[in-house]
Amino acid sequence: MIKVKELTMTSLVSDTREHGQTFQSTLLRHGCHLMSALALTIAIIAVHGCQDAHTPATAAQKPAAPPPPQVFVSLPVEKELAETREYTGHLEPVEAVSIRARVRGILEKVHFQEGVEVEKGALLYEIDPSEYQAVVDERSAEITRLEHQVKLAQSEAQRSTELYEKTATSKETWESKQTGLAVAEADLKKARASLKQAELNLSYTKIYAPISGRVGRTEMTEGNLVGHNEPTLLTSIVKMDPIYVNFEIPERDLLRFSAVSAEQSGNWTLMKAPFSIGLESEEGFPHEGFINFRDNEVESETGTVLLRGTLPNPDRLLVPGLFARIRIPVGKPQTRLLIPETALAAEQRGRYVLVVGPDNVVEQRLVKLETNLEGNGYLAINSGVNPGDQVIVSGIQRARPGAKVTPQVIDPDRVINLSVPVVATQK
Repeated sequence: MIKVKELTMTSLVSDTREHGQTFQSTLLRHGCHLMSALALTIAIIAVHGCQDAHTPATAAQKPAAPPPPQVFVSLPVEKELAETREYTGHLEPVEAVSIRARVRGILEKVHFQEGVEVEKGALLYEIDPSEYQAVVDERSAEITRLEHQVKLAQSEAQRSTELYEKTATSKETWESKQTGLAVAEADLKKARASLKQAELNLSYTKIYAPISGRVGRTEMTEGNLVGHNEPTLLTSIVKMDPIYVNFEIPERDLLRFSAVSAEQSGNWTLMKAPFSIGLESEEGFPHEGFINFRDNEVESETGTVLLRGTLPNPDRLLVPGLFARIRIPVGKPQTRLLIPETALAAEQRGRYVLVVGPDNVVEQRLVKLETNLEGNGYLAINSGVNPGDQVIVSGIQRARPGAKVTPQVIDPDRVINLSVPVVATQK
């Protein structure tokens, strides 16, 4: 753009005074310059005006529409699953025995190592037997004496009978001899019973394991007086294999179990139902067993009923008293329709999934879930999805109902096993 110098009367007068020129000559010279600059400016404007008039207007360029977003889809999976219920309980031994001293005496010997497993009949303790051995010897001697008395009484009774039959003795004498024989035989019988009790007490001085199992710590050490005034607790033994788990279920679940048993015509019953348990430090329910007991009444105060199951325990990992989580299937497994959990979304109307329909147009389907099922990353669908539907399992945030997408089929197990959702990339 050309800048035109502005001229004023003051600048003309000042310029005249400085250079000593006349006012007329100065005005003439600057006027010529001014006219030339104005003419040049008008010419430039005219040229640009002609160009703008003859140049056609360019139409606005509309941006190209983006391609449909890419999403991952998979077909619903059909699997055999059973409805389940979960409870909590505690492990208990099938057999448990408290070992006590049944006779009084000094504990002479402990024959086991604490905490190990012992077999039935193994010798555990010995109590000083001398006192009880003396009683046995005394009772044996008494029996020997009484046996001789019985023989003598039998001989006298026999002779008295013979004489009485010959009327050589009185009836009173005969009756006396017969009574003497009966008393001698009774004394012998009493002495033999006393000997048996003495031998039994002597046998109690050696204490054997009544069952096979794991023995606990010994409550008494050698040299202590045991069995004084009352049977002294010495140790305990619990059977480790198999093992029980006891737990309670609410009455509504008991009624549900009964209804399923009736529906399946006796093919499944709670009293023989399989179950599994997991300990507090374990994931899932790795130990399996069978229900074998149900209490005969429902506790009215708590509204629960006691159940008991039996589990094999060959590795001895299950210890009596441990807390356990229990899972019981409700009936036999049935075919269920499953989708990955990542496919489920929710709104005010309820839960839904997005399905790629004809022409790759996204459809929204409200679904109903089946509860109390072990899906391992899957959800069981009761209604809203069909076996042949392409369910969007990843990229749901880019899909809109009624809009088109570019579906890419993926194995649903891959979605389940990934720690993060599959991310689709737009090409």
